[in-house]
Amino acid sequence: MAKGIIIAALCLLLGAFLGNGIARMTAQRHQHTRAVMGLAQFHLDRLTAAAKTGECPSFNQERERLLWVYDELLQAFPLAYAQAAEFHTRADALRHALQTTDGPARSCASAGADTKTIRDACEACHREYR
Repeated sequence: MAKGIIIAALCLLLGAFLGNGIARMTAQRHQHTRAVMGLAQFHLDRLTAAAKTGECPSFNQERERLLWVYDELLQAFPLAYAQAAEFHTRADALRHALQTTDGPARSCASAGADTKTIRDACEACHREYR
């Protein structure tokens, strides 16, 4: 009986070590994509706050930072962007929402609407791929 308990405890310990190793390996493999999404969420929240408070320089700065994150997004999901037409379409919609063609004056006047467009582009992709 004692021998069976010892063997069961050793098997549980071995299973815990193996499970931990597998979990760490999986987490490392996806750390870049999670980091990109976390950074995008951070800057999107700051963009929203800047739009609500009317801080135009901060709004434009966060929009630029999100464009940089968009470039990182393409590096995080290269196969999806190259091979999945739906992902390609969603990513391009985000880029289009982030780009401003009318300059800072227009983006300041329409910060709330622009923020909604950017959020909608993010959510559309997340509905499809989360």
